[in-house]
Amino acid sequence: MRIDYDDMLEYTREKIRSNSRKSSHTFRDRFIHTLRVLKWAERINEIEGGDQEVVRIASIFHDVGWDDEIHHAIVSKSIANDYLLKIDIEEEKKEKILEAIENHSFREDDKPLSLESYIVMDADYLDEVGVISILWDAMAEANKVNMSYKSAYRRIKKYAKSLIEQKNRLKTKTGRKFYKERLGVINTFLNELKFELEEY
Repeated sequence: MRIDYDDMLEYTREKIRSNSRKSSHTFRDRFIHTLRVLKWAERINEIEGGDQEVVRIASIFHDVGWDDEIHHAIVSKSIANDYLLKIDIEEEKKEKILEAIENHSFREDDKPLSLESYIVMDADYLDEVGVISILWDAMAEANKVNMSYKSAYRRIKKYAKSLIEQKNRLKTKTGRKFYKERLGVINTFLNELKFELEEY
C-alpha cells in the first residue's frame, strides 16, 4: 500500500493547531518545525541508510501531541499509534516509528535504539542550529525594549556556547557532521558581526 504523506501532513497540521502547546515566541510554528525536521531527517537518512518510511513518518508525528502533564513525546506516540492503526503498515515498521517518536527528545538515555530513532533525534536537534538559530535569537532580541546590535550579538554568542557544549548529543556520524558545519556557520557569523561592531 502506498503511504499518503499529504494526508499524514494535513492530519498532523490540524492536530498541532488544535493542541494547547504555547510558544514564548510568536514566530515559532510547531508544524513548520516539523517540516524542517522532516527535511533534516531525509538528508541524514540518505547517507545513513535507514528505513525511509520509518524515518519520514516518525519525523512527521514527532511533535504532534501536547499535554501539560505528560511529556509531548508520549502524547505524540499515542496519536501516531491511533493514526497508524488505520493504515496498512507492517508491524515491525510501526514499532520502529513509535520507538523513534517516543525517544526523539531523550538524548541522555544510553539504551540502544534503532538507527531510525537516532536519525529522528538528530534531525530534531539540528533544526534550530545554524542560520536559523541566529535568526531566532535576533528576532527574540528584537522584541525587547532596549535591544541593540550588540545585545543581539551577546545573545547569539551565549546560545552558540551552549550549542558547542552539547555537540556530543548527536547520535549519527552524519548528524555530527551537519552539526559541526552548522556551528561553523554560527562562528563565522559571530566573527564577522564582532568585526563590524568594533567601531563603537
